[in-house]
Amino acid sequence: MFVSQVADGPPSSHDSPQLRPQMTRGEIESALASGSSPPVFTSSLRRSLRNDRDDSALDQNHLSHRKTDCSQPLSSNEPETKERKNQICFQPRASILDYTELMYQGSDRIRGLVTCFWTIIGAYLVSLLLSHYENNGEFLSRGLASLIFSRGTDLILSDLALVLSTSFVVPFVRVLWIGRWQPRFLDPRHSRSMIFQAVAEIGWLVVWYTWQGTRGWPWSQRCFFSLHTAVNWMKVHSYLSTNRRLACSLRTRNELEGLQSTRKEQNKVTCMQIKALDAELCPYMVRFPETQTLSNYAMFQLCPTLVYEIEYPRTSRIRWGYVAEKMAGTVGIFIVFYIVVAHLVIPHLERMHEVGLLLTTVHLMGPMATCWLLFFFITFDSIANGFAELTCFADRRFYDDWWNARGLDEFSRKWNRPVHMFLARHIYMPVRELWKNSRDIKRSGFISRLQKNMPPSVAAMAATFFFSSILHEVTIVVACHRWNHGVFFFSQMLQIPVILFAERAAWFRGQQALRNWSFWLSM
Repeated sequence: MFVSQVADGPPSSHDSPQLRPQMTRGEIESALASGSSPPVFTSSLRRSLRNDRDDSALDQNHLSHRKTDCSQPLSSNEPETKERKNQICFQPRASILDYTELMYQGSDRIRGLVTCFWTIIGAYLVSLLLSHYENNGEFLSRGLASLIFSRGTDLILSDLALVLSTSFVVPFVRVLWIGRWQPRFLDPRHSRSMIFQAVAEIGWLVVWYTWQGTRGWPWSQRCFFSLHTAVNWMKVHSYLSTNRRLACSLRTRNELEGLQSTRKEQNKVTCMQIKALDAELCPYMVRFPETQTLSNYAMFQLCPTLVYEIEYPRTSRIRWGYVAEKMAGTVGIFIVFYIVVAHLVIPHLERMHEVGLLLTTVHLMGPMATCWLLFFFITFDSIANGFAELTCFADRRFYDDWWNARGLDEFSRKWNRPVHMFLARHIYMPVRELWKNSRDIKRSGFISRLQKNMPPSVAAMAATFFFSSILHEVTIVVACHRWNHGVFFFSQMLQIPVILFAERAAWFRGQQALRNWSFWLSM
C-alpha cells in the first residue's frame, strides 16, 4: 500500500499516473545539485525532511561522537545488508519519552501531556492520603518505610563490596589472555579458556547469592541485591567474553604478522587479514589491549549498558541541570511508588486470607500495573539517563515504543534494550551462527532431523528464551527464598509456541490492532 508517492513520467494508457516509492533525501539533494527538475514534494515528504533536519540539529547540539562504520548512517546507494542490520552498534540517540531532553532542545511536543499526567497522579495521591488519614489518623503508612530502610548500612556496604569484587576481570584478562607470561594451556582460542571463564563467573555468582542468603534481610533488600547481582554478572560476562574475542584476534594477528615477516614476498590475502584484525582491535581511537585498565572498566561499570565495547559514543559535556532534574524525578517517582505499594498493594495482600486469591488478584491488577510502569520510568528514564549524563554516554536508546508491541517477542526486544542487546550479542547471535555451521556436519538420528527442520533463527530464539527463563527463575528463587516449582520458567517458555503461531498465522499477522490488543490483554 502506497502511503505517499511521487509522480514520475506521463500517465499510462489507463489514465493513471505511474507511481514509484518516495524519494530519499540523498536522491533529492543529488537531483537538485545536478540541475535536473525538482521533485514533487508531498506533505509526508516535507515532514520527513523536517524530522531529519530536527534530528540532525539535536545530534549536533549535544550528542557529539566519533564517526565509525557502525555509527554512520547508510547512504541512499548503500543497501542495508543482513550482517549490518544484525550488528550491535552504539549511536548517539535520545530516549523517546525523555521530555527533559526535548525541552533542552526547545521542543515542547509532549510537555503538556507530561504536565497533565503528573497533575492527575498528584491529585489522586492527595485523595489517597486523605482517605488514609480519615481511616487511620495518619497520612502515610510507616510500616513499609521501616522495612525498606532496616539494616540499610549492611545493604550499602554489601552492595559496594559486590561492585568492587567485579574488578577481578581486569587482572583476569591481563594475566591469562594478553599477559607476557600467560599460560599456554589457556589460549583464548581454545575451549579450555571458555570453560575457565565459565567457572570463574559461576563461582562469583554463587558466592554473592550465598552471601545474600545468609544476611537475613527482608524481602525488599533481597530483591534489590539479587537484581543488582544479576546486572553485575551480565557486565562481568560481557567484559570477559568481548575481551576473550579480542585476545583471539590479537594472537591471530601476531601470528600472521610473524608469518608475513618470514616470507620474502608480501601476501596480499595475509595483508588484508591483518588490516581487518587491526580494524577490530582499534575501532575508534584506543587500541586493544591498551584498554585493559581499571579506569576503563570503572567507566564501563558506571555506564548504563550491559554490553562492553572498547569505546562508546560520548557527549561533549555534562549538563548538571539535567542531572538535577533526573535526581528529582527519581525521588518523586519513588515517593509515588511507595504510596501505591503501602496503601494499595499491602492492604490487599494482608486481607487475602479473608477474601480469597481470585478477588485479591482482581484488586491488585491496577496497582501492580501502576507499580510496573513506575518501575519502568524510574529505571530507564530517570536513573539510566542520569548515569548516562554523568558518564557522557551518548546512546540513550534504553527502550523503544514497547506500548505499540504486537506480541511478546516484540515487547521483550523493546521495553528493556540493555538486556535485549546483551542477549542478542552473547546468546542469540553465537547460537545462531553455531546452529548454522553445525548443519553442514553430517549426523544421524534426532539431532540431524532437528537441525534440518529447525531454522537457525528459531533455534537461537529458543536458546535465548531458555537462558532468560533460567536467569529469571534463579533470581526470583534467590530473592524470595522460595521455589514455586518452576512456574515462572514454564510460563516464559510457553511464549515460544505463541510467538511462532502469531508469525505463521496469516490472518492474525495482518491484524495490527488486534495483535496489540491481544498483547495488552496477555500482560
